[in-house]
Amino acid sequence: MKEIRKKIWPEYFEKVKSGEKNFELRKDEDGAEVGDILILEEWVPETKEYTGRSVRRTARYIIRNAQDWGLMPGFCIIGF
Repeated sequence: MKEIRKKIWPEYFEKVKSGEKNFELRKDEDGAEVGDILILEEWVPETKEYTGRSVRRTARYIIRNAQDWGLMPGFCIIGF
């Protein structure tokens, strides 16, 4: 199990924090595996600054190599 830190925009941060959003569509660049901890750090793209808020989620399911379902190569969906 490893920790993976990622930026997340405020509108998505709020949805993850509330539990409304329980997945991330990401470039598959971290080798995420089930059991890894995602640390999603709120990032404001307009100011290019972190807000200091973050949420931790455990990866429960990962979808890769699903081009037949429309997932572009090099991307994954991480469910938590």
